[in-house]
Amino acid sequence: MTKDTDVRQSASRDDGDALFSARLKEARENCGLAQNAVAHRTKLADPDGKGISRTALIGYEQGSSRPGLREIRLLCEVLKVSPNWLIFGMESPATALQASMDFFPAVSKSEIVNVAHAALALTAVKGHERDAILSLLLSLAGRQLGDLRLSALLTLGPMFARGLLKELKEFSPGLTAETTLQDLAEALSRDGGTTLGNRLRFDEEFNVDGGSWLYPDPAPIESTEKSKEKS
Repeated sequence: MTKDTDVRQSASRDDGDALFSARLKEARENCGLAQNAVAHRTKLADPDGKGISRTALIGYEQGSSRPGLREIRLLCEVLKVSPNWLIFGMESPATALQASMDFFPAVSKSEIVNVAHAALALTAVKGHERDAILSLLLSLAGRQLGDLRLSALLTLGPMFARGLLKELKEFSPGLTAETTLQDLAEALSRDGGTTLGNRLRFDEEFNVDGGSWLYPDPAPIESTEKSKEKS
């Protein structure tokens, strides 16, 4: 892990701690309680009678220290808020995310696999949308690497593309170097499907049998060649 990565991860944790501290103070003030009053009520709520001291509460609100599970439980009970809201700022953080995001943490913790997931998703978007995403991506990468190193990185693209095409042909033998991304997305996504990445329910034959659609099932994608024939 590089020093820059350590700094970014530390900054991310600091942001989370600051938001937690702000929400904790907000919850206390919404109840109209002083820090002494909260400390006293946590002792009453604690089966062991220990509670949380005013000094500890000040540390939590200032972000200089972090509460453990026992302390969070007591704070939520006294301040009448849920742990989800106190920690994440929303009641249901898991359901607030797109279901398809499950692929990123659930299938593999490997960052390179996450990159592959993102690349496959890019094949399904429209050309002008892909251009906009690539423009943003290259801008961010350029700021991280600089012009020279970004150029060196991107020159490896054709080599990786050849290897990728070879692997993809195992799933769809008809693919060639001239296959459009639209046709590629159609070929790779046509058959199959899992319960991961959506909130659908399936019967024993794996047909959709209820649940909720985030994205309605679209009409079949027509290949570029078929579109040309019609025109």
